[in-house]
Amino acid sequence: MTDQKDRVAFITGGAQGVGRAVALRLAEKGFNRLTIMGRNKDTLAEAAAELERFGAEVFCAAADLADPEATKSAAAEAYERFGATDVLCNCAGATDRGSILDTSIEVFDRIFDTNVRGNFFLIQNILPQMIARKSGVIINISSMLAYGGVPHLAAYSASKGALNTLTRNVANAVRHDRVRVHAINLGWTLTPAEHSVQTSVHGMPEDWAEIEGRKQPFGRLLTADDPAALCCWLASDEAAMMTGTVIDLEQWVVGTLDAR
Repeated sequence: MTDQKDRVAFITGGAQGVGRAVALRLAEKGFNRLTIMGRNKDTLAEAAAELERFGAEVFCAAADLADPEATKSAAAEAYERFGATDVLCNCAGATDRGSILDTSIEVFDRIFDTNVRGNFFLIQNILPQMIARKSGVIINISSMLAYGGVPHLAAYSASKGALNTLTRNVANAVRHDRVRVHAINLGWTLTPAEHSVQTSVHGMPEDWAEIEGRKQPFGRLLTADDPAALCCWLASDEAAMMTGTVIDLEQWVVGTLDAR
């Protein structure tokens, strides 16, 4: 991808994991005004220091995606600082466990408030900037579990299915405004948050990622750099004629069985 000089990006979940990797990739490619949004001020500050080494100006928006008023304020302040957003990457998400039998109302609401409602209203806040300029890219980080998922992630899987429908709906609504909207269905990805869940919730050993990675067709789990690279390409002019796509970033093929 060619360098993207003097461009503005807004990344949720930008303090760690996939969001941080996306922000770093964009900074490397020349995006020099970046808003990273997250709940933890300390991790935001750490990520900002890393991004600033690329010469980027960084606004740390300490806000919870599940709080529409907080994200509205963050979007307004980002616009005041940097002008219109060129690329919005929605990387934040809630991954609470729970099946159809034991998910509480509180857990269900927390997941949908973050993964669906939060993304919906942040897009609503930023999209008019893109429409006014007839230019912009929105990328939503979704999940392969949107196809149905595993029993202990019922609400999470449902929320990602809703996010994919929202992606296509918005892409259709703004196609004549030349705003492109995509989603990425992530496969099993090694991030600090995933490591914490696997070890503390599921009782996996510290080297679980290496063990499970060897079982995968390509010999490893995804890392945050994999979706970051795809986000960077989707944000570029090389993907200028695509919109409304939901891309499976995964080494297993949906709807097929292994004949071996």
